[in-house]
Amino acid sequence: MEDLIRDYFKKNYTYKTILILLEKYHGIKICRSTLLNKLKEYGLKRRSNTVDRNRVRQCILEELDGSGRLLGYRAMWRRLQSKHGVHVPRLVVQNMLREIDPEGSRLRKANRLHRRSYLNPGPNHCWHADGYDKLKPYGFPIHGCIDGYSRRVMWLDIVRSNNDPRVVGKLYYNCITSLKFVPTILRTDRGTENGIMASAQCFLRRNHADSLSGDKAHRYGSSHTNQRMEAWWSLLRKSWSSWWINFFKDLIARGILDTSNTLHLECLWFCFSPILKKGLEEIKESWNCHYVRKSRYYTQAGIPNQLFLLPETVGADDYKKEYDEQDLLEIENTLNVSIENDSEYQEYFSYSAGVLELGQTQTWRQALAAYERLLQAA
Repeated sequence: MEDLIRDYFKKNYTYKTILILLEKYHGIKICRSTLLNKLKEYGLKRRSNTVDRNRVRQCILEELDGSGRLLGYRAMWRRLQSKHGVHVPRLVVQNMLREIDPEGSRLRKANRLHRRSYLNPGPNHCWHADGYDKLKPYGFPIHGCIDGYSRRVMWLDIVRSNNDPRVVGKLYYNCITSLKFVPTILRTDRGTENGIMASAQCFLRRNHADSLSGDKAHRYGSSHTNQRMEAWWSLLRKSWSSWWINFFKDLIARGILDTSNTLHLECLWFCFSPILKKGLEEIKESWNCHYVRKSRYYTQAGIPNQLFLLPETVGADDYKKEYDEQDLLEIENTLNVSIENDSEYQEYFSYSAGVLELGQTQTWRQALAAYERLLQAA
């Protein structure tokens, strides 16, 4: 129970929500006073009278030395909580970020985003899936999916190709296998990479009795009208991918990277894909645990994970649809492909890294050093 309480506390859930989650998903029923005693026993506090400003400053500087320089003070505050375990008042982070990075704060403050209206009745009514190609020229295509109501990111991953329908279908398959249900509607654009995923959604919904079953369980639409996913890609660009795009462009300008050279791209994948994957996973977890404020654009305020897992707390219904386990076998046979389609290049770089005694890279600086050394050896 301690691990569960620590995990839910770290995800910024309220005490009431933690009690509901423990009872609904783990069969653990305790009262509020017991939870408070447990939190005190584990040393978990929402607020603290003593703030280690040196540690806060160090963590912020660490994040600013990379894609974190694109984050606003709210996103930075969440990043400190989820990644570094630092719980401080948001005002402290705002003032410190303004002091450390005044130019970045000014540019973020000047930005304005105009949103379109969007309607969705509840979680799992409509999932929005799409590919992200901004890092594709450097060998890092991304694919993601978001729940329209809760804004919970269902999957977010870097793959070797987001144009292969088997690879995209595998991401969908892994997600529904983990959740044990499918959404009422899956929404994608008309790209050929979505063929298997769209067919699987309709196949698993073919025997349901609702008005959106069968062929109606999937909808095509143009990519630019996919509001939920396109809006989220815009946030990803501002908070993460823009830094990496500029980073790889700098490598090209310095003559270190040639995107027309397969050896360069394969070496780039070997050195940087673990860091990029880890970064996306951190962004996904941080986003799913942050509080979305109330707005005038017909969106429900709340934490995405909470809105997805406990829609009844805000008066919404869950639109998930269960499927027959036997139907997955036919889909599994179609998806006879590994997402990590390692080539001979990857085997070579893995062997070379062992010979050169290159340890596992944790930062972009270490990955860049490994990249340059492996290319020199090659």
